[in-house]
Amino acid sequence: MKVLINVQPLSSGHAIRGVGMYTRFLSEALEKQPGIELYRSSLVQRPKKIDIVHYPFFDLFFPTLPLAKFSKTIVTIHDVIPLLFPKEYPVGKRGWLAFAHQKLALKTVAKVITDSQASQQDIATHLGVPLGKIAVVPLAANPFLQPLPASKLKTAKRKLKLPEKYILYVGDINYNKNIPQLIKALKYLPENIKLVCVGKHFFPQDIPEWQAIEAQIALSNVAKRVLFKPDILSDDYQTLSAIYSAAAVYVQPSLSEGFGLPVLEAMRCKTPVVATGNSSLLEVGGKVTLFAEATAEALAENIEMILNLTQAKRRAWVKKAADWEQQFTWEKTAEETMRVYQSIL
Repeated sequence: MKVLINVQPLSSGHAIRGVGMYTRFLSEALEKQPGIELYRSSLVQRPKKIDIVHYPFFDLFFPTLPLAKFSKTIVTIHDVIPLLFPKEYPVGKRGWLAFAHQKLALKTVAKVITDSQASQQDIATHLGVPLGKIAVVPLAANPFLQPLPASKLKTAKRKLKLPEKYILYVGDINYNKNIPQLIKALKYLPENIKLVCVGKHFFPQDIPEWQAIEAQIALSNVAKRVLFKPDILSDDYQTLSAIYSAAAVYVQPSLSEGFGLPVLEAMRCKTPVVATGNSSLLEVGGKVTLFAEATAEALAENIEMILNLTQAKRRAWVKKAADWEQQFTWEKTAEETMRVYQSIL
């Protein structure tokens, strides 16, 4: 079969975000599958002799999906989080017009792919796509991330100026990420525990999300215990591996997630995970994640449980988590995506 995948995310700001990673790793894995000729393009205009066009992204409030389609079309919708929290994601008139366009364009796609069962249900509820038209294809961690041996961690922590003992968060600062509650959780943890936040948006800016972060730091009086790392690039795999590996606990405090890749990345780097027990995180975290309510107190309680593990119990925990993470591979993602392609031909 001949498949054209739209690689526009690789030439935009999405290149270093989850959508860009998905587009890149899926494309590379698909090329290794038998029975497929894969073409990459940023502009899809009347493709000739193409069996399937795959859009690996979907913007709710920007017209990314064409109304007229000249081949069988598949689109990947990772989540519809702005529709779950409409007050926190205000959209202007142009946005709502684009949303109407996107919903209309969805009616003539052959299939929708999404990352989790939670997102499948959200897409059906909020976009009106029949459940039977939505295929769930889980993602996988960045394959270039690797746990650092203890012998190299000390040097890496000194080079990166990391605290002696810290909890870690990697990602964005959007409302659904629930960062203020993670910061507040420090109040209930021992003074020697710091918080390291990695993500390109962790810098002073005039937006509500950053203002909420600054306000919570002041209210909780933890300014000296929070370290922001906006300068760490998502393709600097060695540095990211070091930051994950050196963390005492990785925390995903989200109110909702379409998938939650950092959870698997932390497991891959042999770091225990605490996450909120909602949305796709329950699927991704499985039985090797300690789940909490999305409040500072609950997060702190679960973080402390991990901090208090004996060395033997911690080793057993991360071993089970690493085994679980290895079930998620980009090869499997490509194989299941191929099944979706085959189902519509």
